[in-house]
Amino acid sequence: MYKKLFVGLTCLVAIFLMTHIADAQEPIKGPWLWMIAPTEANLGGADSTDIDSLSVASGGDVTEDMIATNGATEGDQVGDYAWTLGTLPDDGNTNTMLVEIGMTEVADFNDVSSYSVITLESATAQSGVTLGVSSDDSIKVWLNGEEVHNNPVNRGRGGAPADIDGYQDKIEVNLVAGANLLMVKVSERGGGWGQYVGIDAELSAIYAVPPIVHIEGEWLWMIAPTEANEGGANSTDIDSLAVASNDDVTEEMVATEGATEGDEVGDYAWTLGALPADGNINAMLLELGVTENADFNDVTSYALITLVSEEDMEGVMLGVSSDDSVKVWLNGEEVHNNPVNRGRGGADSFQDTVAVNLVKGDNLLLIKVSERGGGWGMYAGINAPVEAMYKAPAEAGTAVEAAGKLLTTWGSLKAK
Repeated sequence: MYKKLFVGLTCLVAIFLMTHIADAQEPIKGPWLWMIAPTEANLGGADSTDIDSLSVASGGDVTEDMIATNGATEGDQVGDYAWTLGTLPDDGNTNTMLVEIGMTEVADFNDVSSYSVITLESATAQSGVTLGVSSDDSIKVWLNGEEVHNNPVNRGRGGAPADIDGYQDKIEVNLVAGANLLMVKVSERGGGWGQYVGIDAELSAIYAVPPIVHIEGEWLWMIAPTEANEGGANSTDIDSLAVASNDDVTEEMVATEGATEGDEVGDYAWTLGALPADGNINAMLLELGVTENADFNDVTSYALITLVSEEDMEGVMLGVSSDDSVKVWLNGEEVHNNPVNRGRGGADSFQDTVAVNLVKGDNLLLIKVSERGGGWGMYAGINAPVEAMYKAPAEAGTAVEAAGKLLTTWGSLKAK
């Protein structure tokens, strides 16, 4: 009844690889994935250490916690800049590197914060290893989503460390077997701007991003015909469940409370079924006996599944492709709406991606695909370790408020 989706960084394809097994204490040059975010005038350095400059630059769409937990994708924008790969020079000069990779033309950038992300691959779990950092000016460090160091100081970074004792700050950290996501924030007030980072452990340093993988397993399906020539984009915001049931069942009800296998809405019953590899909804419905129409047009499908997460997770990426239009709810909240007539493309990529938050436990996902004509199908995926399964409303463990409303914890959403 369910399929485990374990999207650990250990199973990722590294875009670049740099091995530090011989002497991991040397500064990790990268390539790191970089972002910069200017601060208010005269408020860089120590004053901006605890200001979330990613959130400020993106209007709350991207936060430090999101990136520290889930990483970032090369090319995605935050404010006026895009995440860009860059290798630190021997002298650790961030400003020089940013000019070379084309992120800025300012050779003496002041009142600005840099964010650098890299993954440390460890063959085994290693406890109590020493992470060394030097910075110009202040520094903040996260490892696997947890803040492990914070030094709100205005200083120069000194010379390149020869060993772990040569770093300005030393922190004891624990590495898990496999991938460990490291993010370093350096806030610059004025003058020099740079960093050194090294670790006294056997590992490899790579840039990698968690891929969005397909959600496999059985979904609970419902279909509802639309008016002739009014499927696809035209019916995206029409509640076809309410129309089919004379308002006895609505999209909001199902998105919030789920549905029960066998219950009827209009002429159809909620039915369990797994999408075929090509995402063809029509072929699946034929195989399930829901319809005998091999080319069903002007019709809407609703697909319901529960994503079970072991912890709260912010900023995970949800991907969807659709033929034709698509609308998505998670934990009762509409998180995506694309009223488009299109083919769904291939299974190797997703047409739309949305940053969402998962709560610990059950997360109810509802996807609506409205079909105008021709093909009819979808793909859906996520880049977080979850179990995907159908759960009847009585089985769902999502927390509820006293009034019976499903509890959600939503931050800002980013669609691209």
